[in-house]
Order: sequence, then C-alpha cells, then structure tokens
Amino acid sequence: MRRWFVLVVASVMTFAGLMASPAQAAPVEESTPAPIGRIGETLRVNFEGLVADITVNSLDPSPVPPGFGYPPRPPRYQVWRAQITVHPIELPTSYAQIITYQFRGVTATGDSYEPRNTDAPDALALALTNAPAGSTVSGGVWWDCYRDLISNVVLLDKVTGQHLAQWNVS
Repeated sequence: MRRWFVLVVASVMTFAGLMASPAQAAPVEESTPAPIGRIGETLRVNFEGLVADITVNSLDPSPVPPGFGYPPRPPRYQVWRAQITVHPIELPTSYAQIITYQFRGVTATGDSYEPRNTDAPDALALALTNAPAGSTVSGGVWWDCYRDLISNVVLLDKVTGQHLAQWNVS
C-alpha cells in the first residue's frame, strides 16, 4: 500500500511540474529582421550594442590581391571584390567590428563563398581593426568565385552565424 501511495504522489508531482513549466519559461525575445537592400544602399546594422551604417558600394572582378594564398580554383578561376564602406556609430570596443562582421558572397544557387584574407593595403579587415565610433572606413573584401557568380552580399556574425544584413546585386 505504501508503494502505491508513493507512486501516486510522485506521478501527481511530476504532472504538476510538467504543466507548470510553460508558465515559468523565459519569454522569447522578438528579433528585428535583418535589413535588405541593393548594392549602393546604406543599411543600419544593430547587433548587441554594435551599431553601424554599412554600404556595399560595388562588386567587380578583381586581379588576385597580394597575400591571397592559393590561386583561384577551377572551373571559373575568378576573384571578385566588394568595395565596402562602414560608418560605426556605437561600439562596445574599438575592435568589436573586426571580430563580429563577416561578409559572404552568396550565389543564386545557394553556394556561399567565405572571404579570403589578404595582405592588400586596402583590405576592409585592416581598416576595421581599430576604427573608433564616428569614423568612416572603406576597404575591399575578396572571394574566390569558383562556381557561380555572386548574387548577394550577406553580412553575418562570425560567432553565431546570425544574418545581420544583405545587399542584392540586381
């Protein structure tokens, strides 16, 4: 009899705990959708205290920049460069942008090209290293486009992969 009583009490307590869980769950934060624009438009990016106006000015084929590493891959053998301007408005630290922003080139078929590091003096990564709030920096981002051509430039958070902004080519 005692075992049945313990089993019934444990079952009731478990059921009560399961029913109370949704009421005690943390509220879900509503996130604002990432801004989407066209090449040449300035978009406001607001991510975890990092606020900046970013413009992808152009997207063009490019010669291989210095320090690009291995040569462009087949079958296309092309390097594309985006000229990007960043105007930081609020920064938690001066180096927050370089550890947060990653610009990817995305094709119409869903391929995504990672940006390649370079030693070019006009690289955006070099310009973002210690850009203070209120400054305006500009530089290039290069991709090895070995399959299809880029149809979108997407700004992601390097750590979480969260979509922060997007510029459409056409």
